[in-house]
Amino acid sequence: MTDDSEIPSPQGAPRRRASPRVSGRAAGATRDRLIDAALDAFGRYGFDAASTREIARLAGTNLAAIPYHFGGKEGLHIAVARHIADEVHGRLGGVVDQAEAALSAGTIDPPAARVMLHALLDSGAAMILGHPEAARWAPFIIREQAQPSAAFDVIYDGFMGRAHVVATRLFAIATGRPAEAEATIVRVLGLFGQLIVFRMARALVERRLGWTDYGPGEIALVTAMLHEHLDAMLDAQREAEAKR
Repeated sequence: MTDDSEIPSPQGAPRRRASPRVSGRAAGATRDRLIDAALDAFGRYGFDAASTREIARLAGTNLAAIPYHFGGKEGLHIAVARHIADEVHGRLGGVVDQAEAALSAGTIDPPAARVMLHALLDSGAAMILGHPEAARWAPFIIREQAQPSAAFDVIYDGFMGRAHVVATRLFAIATGRPAEAEATIVRVLGLFGQLIVFRMARALVERRLGWTDYGPGEIALVTAMLHEHLDAMLDAQREAEAKR
């Protein structure tokens, strides 16, 4: 496999340069393979222990391709984080965009906010539990939660922070509580944390439930629990606010 911009010619013939279109496609494919290999390596071993030589080998390219495409190991690490952020945004962006537009227009009342929170839970569960790549993203994200680097900023700015702010604002409208109050933020973190644990604590889930994967039945059961907890939380907060 070659990673330069030349196309091998018939035996004995001089080599010719690839067209810009062919060269661009080849470079893009190499870049994608490096990101794919690095996602697993960084998730399994962490940034420091991950071997760039092994990443290049798994990607079917040479070591020089990493500085060529990413400027070095740090740039590759950031590119993996951006890849995850883009993938998640592609699956959650629609419901988040819709909620943001309604929030900006000021057209959301408490019942509508409740409906949108349920929609966020549905979309989140479908992606976190149902998307085949989510299991590969999880180790990388867990490491960034434990030891944040510049890659965490990419993930946070790319989808995590934005989605949480939207959910917090919806929760505030649904309950009548301030959006930036610590109690509101804690409750939203706890609500979505109940979903995330089913991806991050896979060994515990398998040991206690015997689930080796998440099919429609398993996802439906988890989602039903989340909806129950959301409704109970919103009802309790509305009742407490009414008594103040």
